[in-house]
Amino acid sequence: MMAELLVQAQQQHDQEATLHILESFTPKIKASLLQVPAEHREDLKQELYVKMIEVIQHFDTSEMK
Repeated sequence: MMAELLVQAQQQHDQEATLHILESFTPKIKASLLQVPAEHREDLKQELYVKMIEVIQHFDTSEMK
């Protein structure tokens, strides 16, 4: 399922697929952010999502087809 969403997000520029990928990682991100001082959490969360979007857009899906 994740592989299909990744291909969809990349090749079809499907924002909904990208959102589903990001949402699937939200619990892990929230848990990890608890290790960061509260005053830095929101900034770090935003940076993580930006980085994840970059990775989604540039991940090599050539072997997933």
